[in-house]
This record gives sequence, structure tokens and C-alpha cells, in this order.
Amino acid sequence: MRLILVCKEGPARDAYLRETASLGVEVDTVDSFGDLFKTMMINAYSGVMVDVVTSVRASRDEKTIAQDILDAFPIVQLRWDSATNQISVISQGNLSGNGILPNFIHEECRSFSPRAIRLDVRKTIHLNIVMCRQEQINASNMERSVSVNISKGGCFLYSSRDWSHASEVWFIVNELHDKTPILGEIKWRQPWGKSMAIPGIGISLKHIANQQLVQLQEEFGI
Repeated sequence: MRLILVCKEGPARDAYLRETASLGVEVDTVDSFGDLFKTMMINAYSGVMVDVVTSVRASRDEKTIAQDILDAFPIVQLRWDSATNQISVISQGNLSGNGILPNFIHEECRSFSPRAIRLDVRKTIHLNIVMCRQEQINASNMERSVSVNISKGGCFLYSSRDWSHASEVWFIVNELHDKTPILGEIKWRQPWGKSMAIPGIGISLKHIANQQLVQLQEEFGI
């Protein structure tokens, strides 16, 4: 199993590498999201680890690149406390609650087939969305949302709700003629209030009707 770590060189990176080495995991390191993109085009990985401080200091362009990557891989955000020499898990893919790094590695990465990044172009298109945890979407259980960006393989949907216990989402795109609910697999989450970023869920398209995909391609150039 091979993971990749986004973290500037220094004590934090050293701490993460010591921890992963004790777990018997092979880890490649990069300094930035730009380097992450280049490296993941060449090598296949089973998961991504991101140092929170490195992420906060990244430019908007770098974070846009990262969104294209992170919705397709297990990801964990880490923070190292220099005072206690402790590693904290800030958020973690499909795991619920406050997890620890070994859980992320054994529960998510080990079952994820290594892959390189996809090359789908993600566009900033704001489609009107209603979504729900169940296939039967109605006024009592739906959340009104909007797509932040979208590609052939996935999208990022705005949401301020807690999706930590959900692995899938059903949603309807208002602009599509076919209002059949689309099934998405949640790949990563951006919780509300945790950072200065748009909250929501990054998903891969698990089931979408062919006519829906055709309309997205023809009308929106996806």
C-alpha cells in the first residue's frame, strides 16, 4: 500500500513519516498541491494525507487543483502539535467521528485499489440541486443546494449539514430534463466552520442516466 503526503519539509512532515513508518506504510511526500497533481499523474496511490497548515497556506489555484484530486481518493487531514508531539486527525473521508490515522489507513486505504488521478476537466458551474440521503426525495427530507463545480466523473455540492455518517447521496439537477435522482458516492467532506472554505461534499457519480450525461455534455460542455 502506497500513500502520498502533502506537507512542507520540516518537523511536522518528519512526525507524520515516523507514524506511517511504524504502521508499515510506504509514503511519498510533496510540498504543495501543484506537486501533488504532477506526482499523482505518474504514480498510483491508495490514499492522500494532507497537513492542515500546508493546506491553509496554499493558493486558491492550488486548492482548485486539489479538489479535482481529493474527491476520487480516500483523504485525511492531519495536524501536528509541536508542544505535545501529537498528531490529530481533523477530517477523514468516510470515517465518522474523530478518528485516528491507523483507522484511516486500515479502514479506507487498504480496501481502495491504487490509482493515478483522473484527467476529467472540472468546470465551475452552479446548477440548482436538491439532495437527500435516500433515493426517495421529498420536501420533508431534501436539502436545497448548488453545484460548486462539476466534471464527467463527479462534482462538489454545497452543504452546511453533517455528512459524516453518510457514504452516498441522491440528488436531482433542476436544469436537467430528466429528473431521475442521480446517485453519488461521497469521497470527501468539507465541514462547515472548520476552515475558510465552502462547505460541502465531493462525490463521484455512481449512477447517472445516459440522457442526463448527454445533456450535461451538450449544454454545459462537461
